[in-house]
Amino acid sequence: MIKPRNRVVQVSRFGDPERLEVIDAPLPTAGRGEVRVRVLASSLNYTEVLIRRHLYPQTMRLCPPFVMGYDVVGEIDQLGEGVHDLQIGDRVADMTVVGSNADYRTLRANDVARVPTGVDAAEAATLILSWTTAYQLLHRAARVQRGQRLLVHGAAGAVGQALLMLGRLAGLELWGTVRGEHMALVRELGATPIDWEHEDFTRVVPDGFDVVVDGVGEDGYRRSYAALKPGGLLCAIGFSASVQAQRRMFHILMEIARLCLWRLLPSGKRARFYSVNAMRARHPTWFKDDLERLFRLLAIGAIRPRVAERIAFDEVAEAHRRLEAGGLEGKLVLCPDLSRDTIGAPPDTARGVEDLVRRQVL
Repeated sequence: MIKPRNRVVQVSRFGDPERLEVIDAPLPTAGRGEVRVRVLASSLNYTEVLIRRHLYPQTMRLCPPFVMGYDVVGEIDQLGEGVHDLQIGDRVADMTVVGSNADYRTLRANDVARVPTGVDAAEAATLILSWTTAYQLLHRAARVQRGQRLLVHGAAGAVGQALLMLGRLAGLELWGTVRGEHMALVRELGATPIDWEHEDFTRVVPDGFDVVVDGVGEDGYRRSYAALKPGGLLCAIGFSASVQAQRRMFHILMEIARLCLWRLLPSGKRARFYSVNAMRARHPTWFKDDLERLFRLLAIGAIRPRVAERIAFDEVAEAHRRLEAGGLEGKLVLCPDLSRDTIGAPPDTARGVEDLVRRQVL
């Protein structure tokens, strides 16, 4: 009997997308307390640009070659010893940081979230990092209240779009900074767009914002901090400006350290660097709870993440170039076998049912 093929995308050396290569790897076997999944979808995130360029703090100790892939939606095809609550054929998801750009991989059974029947695997994959990050920023880190003012930098990106959609469900007043060509998208998502190339976001709301989410880090987050109202919170989630300027990791870490010191200033403003992995380490049950809540919203049609394109293995290097260039209005999702039948899209039966949606979100 011929064993299934296990293609993987590995980074051979840190650097440009040309360092990515598709190879055949051994088929993994589920160990005790593990499941093996046939990968249905694995979304590509800007975070993986940082991993590939050796600029991501959580993977600084990894040495190439290793397999890329921050998240996974898959179908269980093998159960390890001691696994009793899951069955062959169950669809599950997890945030893995690396290792999921593959045909098959193993996961710890206790870590996986269940994927509801009937949702699209690629759409489900987009929720794992970006939407869980957005949900936790709003409801775990900032603990937002209806009517508060939220400013999102990079509002056309994956996390930005999720913040605006979830922020609208939470009853927030929303603003988002974008390039001019993305202003229509931000309006469509229910927010007021700010063209960051021609407008000063620190002057848009004279009284300041309750919460600012910044994944760009322009000027070391100083202007975002200045845009807060007294008692407001700056949540820094990334540093794409430093990455594009090709600054070294030491410089980036110094910016984050300075951000943390701002909490000592007598302004009444607060600042913190949010990491979905750090939050998961401190509160292991929150991640699964929040992700499964988002899956339920997806299943009833209350949220609809944008999938820009489903890609095959041989398109991964080009997909990384597109990620690094920016400008995407949806997620690129690796689907290991594009000829495989996809799961049906969820029925659009729950749009406009605001009370039901709000109970699910809050």
